[in-house]
Amino acid sequence: MTTGRLREKFTDNQDGLDKLHKRVQAIQVDPDSFDDQMRARNDLAGAISEAREFSAPHGSPDHIDGVAGRYREAAAIVDRAQGDLRKVAKDGLPAVWVGTAGAKASEVINAASYSADQMGQKFQEAVPALRALAEGIREAQSKHDYGVSALNAAASILNNGDLIMPADELRRARTAILDGVSYMSDAAGRAKAAGNEAQKTLTKLASEARARKVTADGLTDADQLVLADAAAPGGPADLNEILTANELKRSSEFMDKMNAHDKAEFNRLLSSAKSPQERAYLMKALAAGHGLQQIDGFAQQIHGRPPQWLSDRLTPVVIQSTDAGTNYVNYQGAKWDQGPDGTCVASSTVNARAMVDPLYALQLTTGGRPDDPAYDNPIAFADRLKQEQNRVHAEGGGDPLPDGGMDPYGQQHVADVEVGSYTDANYAERKLDNNAERQASLAEIERHIDNGVPVPVDVKGSTGKHAMMIVGHEGDRLQVYNPNGTITWISEDDFVHNRMGYTTNGYFPTAYSVYLPK
Repeated sequence: MTTGRLREKFTDNQDGLDKLHKRVQAIQVDPDSFDDQMRARNDLAGAISEAREFSAPHGSPDHIDGVAGRYREAAAIVDRAQGDLRKVAKDGLPAVWVGTAGAKASEVINAASYSADQMGQKFQEAVPALRALAEGIREAQSKHDYGVSALNAAASILNNGDLIMPADELRRARTAILDGVSYMSDAAGRAKAAGNEAQKTLTKLASEARARKVTADGLTDADQLVLADAAAPGGPADLNEILTANELKRSSEFMDKMNAHDKAEFNRLLSSAKSPQERAYLMKALAAGHGLQQIDGFAQQIHGRPPQWLSDRLTPVVIQSTDAGTNYVNYQGAKWDQGPDGTCVASSTVNARAMVDPLYALQLTTGGRPDDPAYDNPIAFADRLKQEQNRVHAEGGGDPLPDGGMDPYGQQHVADVEVGSYTDANYAERKLDNNAERQASLAEIERHIDNGVPVPVDVKGSTGKHAMMIVGHEGDRLQVYNPNGTITWISEDDFVHNRMGYTTNGYFPTAYSVYLPK
């Protein structure tokens, strides 16, 4: 069962039942006349009929439990395979496999071992999500049955009474109907919550099935594994994959559109790369929409560089862990920050573009001359960063500096041009005026983040307003880049309940707007 079908299948009746409950409460059961009594009796009977039209929550808890069991069995099988792969990776390949072929074979073995480990973890994570879904449906169906029983009791009271019923019997019937409708509403709410929670978990797990997104002709299954699993050093590999899910898909699509000559040339660049990381950055450049000529020049600049060198210059944000706390984003000690000027929108946008466009990141960090110490140094980087922040600020029609600021139209425009152009995203503002709207936006925010598309977020407090960028998601946490040069993990609950101040030393606790791809 796909997550999309899950959401559709458990569409709830809660709103309709809650409205019916209010109407039943309004029925007068202390009649002044025979006509009033008959009207009350008919209204109560009509409410029973209407309530019975609401179906019980769908789904088979036993079937879902069975699926969870099969996932557990699959995890055990993958774990055994991963053990074998780990042994091969540790002990080395047979002596006959030497040279370039041997090196690339070891890359595949390591990638397969890593993928098997990740696959087993995902299967294991799916098990409690499915178990919780089964239990949620089971409880919801039981609650609905209680509601039906209460409605039957109310119908029995109305049907067994004399032509003229005492007011207390009418009150008993109304109470039973209210109880029945409440049970049914609670059942619908439980089914909805269970379905939404399962959808959230399973959608994230599906987005992490990364290798299947590499579909380009000419790339083997081994290529797919190595590209999908290539990670920047400095933190857990599963938090620092170089290619996002969106980039894996886009790069494959761009490859398939190439003519035979260009595809052969691009494949030559990939095959000559000296590490999985180098190969992944070439694919990332393609995903950003760069042409073969640009990528060829980029390939010459990064060819044979160590993975740490590549990460330092091409990956602005390396996630060290998901622990609470704040870390600085810097290049050779110079922070990726906005300085004293009010360019928070522009600065967030510049950093986001550098995260999705490695050619842009290389230009910022090295000035496009990575072997020239006059260009590749922290002072020169800080100067280039400031120039880019000012350029994007002007592009968005920002207010005069140093105070700065930018209106929503300008913020959307620079997000579209500077980030959306390289991720195939067109942004639109969504207001977050209360906790309910922030809660409702979470699933969509996290879906885009899981696919590798940064999400601008605006925050406010007693001292004013500020713009930041949501750039990561893991479990129930969001990673936020603050253009003061820091990244911070916050919980979903922090985002919803006005505790965004963790990212800004307490100054801007309330998220009031996000910009989401349409």
